[in-house]
Amino acid sequence: MSPTPDDLAPERSLAEINADIRCLFARAEGRLTDTERVRHAALLQEWATAVRASVVPAA
Repeated sequence: MSPTPDDLAPERSLAEINADIRCLFARAEGRLTDTERVRHAALLQEWATAVRASVVPAA
């Protein structure tokens, strides 16, 4: 069974994910701890998934 667009839709918007990334760096004053780096990597993965889900295939 192929995934439907609803299956591929991100749980959060790109704007929400981007805001989390910005807040992470603002709180850390630009210097991330190891734990914050792990969180940042997870946010980047979530952001990339959301970007891929937002791409509309060409006709």
